[in-house]
Amino acid sequence: MLNLLRSEWYKLLRNRAFWLLLSVLFVSAAAFVLLNYFDDPNDGGALTGKDGLDMLTTAMGGNNYIIKIGLSVLAGFYISSEYATGTIKRAVASGYGRAKYITAKMIVFIFGSMLTVLVFPAVNAVLGTMLFGLGEWPGISESAFLLKSFALTLVLSAAFAAVTGAIATLLTDSGKTIGFAFVFYFFADGIYVMAGKHLPFVETLYEHSIFNLINHYADPYMRASRFSESLYVSLFVAIAFTAIAVAVFRRKEIK
Repeated sequence: MLNLLRSEWYKLLRNRAFWLLLSVLFVSAAAFVLLNYFDDPNDGGALTGKDGLDMLTTAMGGNNYIIKIGLSVLAGFYISSEYATGTIKRAVASGYGRAKYITAKMIVFIFGSMLTVLVFPAVNAVLGTMLFGLGEWPGISESAFLLKSFALTLVLSAAFAAVTGAIATLLTDSGKTIGFAFVFYFFADGIYVMAGKHLPFVETLYEHSIFNLINHYADPYMRASRFSESLYVSLFVAIAFTAIAVAVFRRKEIK
């Protein structure tokens, strides 16, 4: 298993889409902070006066879309594309157990996804603090907020990565994976709301799902109960969809 993890990690590090995504997120985050820093208040700059904590909160709000879009692209080019190139067929034919192989791939994909979605908020927080200062919010421990912010970013990205990885394992085509994941993530909230009007249990399910939790994870005044819920629901989803990916892959015909 350790050799499989090393092999998958090596393939991820050689994946151009992974590095392109990291580079785009880094440059975008740096540009966002610098634009705020050089914004002239006499010229209508509405964002002037931000501090490091403000920049982090804003970045986490934007990271909502990065988690959904970025991970869909990464899954398409890291998981699904290997079906087309024959990499997965050769790996399975070489004697690796299917369950072990896809588990290793999912673990590396989830870990790589967690690193990816940290870039935008981390750069905003660090560069924002360097330029504006960390800042102070009444009634909030700055260090506790930073830890909670990055913890929620990591666990929620792990959950969405597992869902996206399962989709990629099922569809096996990079284009289909990216397209389906885009549509699914951007219409999931609306579907839940529409269904919830007729089925009350769906509304309750949505309230405690990762699709709703991610809409509130940037709230600096989040209750401890909501924070705990975000942690254990995300971890449960990550484990459950990794198991689903394993089950799908074990029964899948690999051409």
